[in-house]
Amino acid sequence: MTKLQELYFTIQGWDGFSVKYDLTEYGGGGYAVGGASEPIRVKADEMSWNFFAYIAMPSLQELTRGKASNLLIGGWVDDDGMAFIELSDIVQDRRQAIELGEEREEKAIYDLWNNEEIKLT
Repeated sequence: MTKLQELYFTIQGWDGFSVKYDLTEYGGGGYAVGGASEPIRVKADEMSWNFFAYIAMPSLQELTRGKASNLLIGGWVDDDGMAFIELSDIVQDRRQAIELGEEREEKAIYDLWNNEEIKLT
């Protein structure tokens, strides 16, 4: 199974991911703050492989060119089954990450050190 397929099945399983532009796992710490791009939104159980593999992920990978060191491609599914795929900034300071998340009206940020969500609302 390819990395792209793994990410697709992660979303189909109502789970999330944060990866670098080349689809490898991000190994550093910090906080992922969504909203660095307009999110792609689609019901998780209605997202086709073709949409994910040939439209959503390539468009986000293209946006990261030249900025790959401070951006992640994030995907997650909310409690209503809506999948979100977007670019997230990596912020090292917790307070700054929370402030940026609140400014962007994000529901949560993601603690990359502890692999846990920090709810903002």
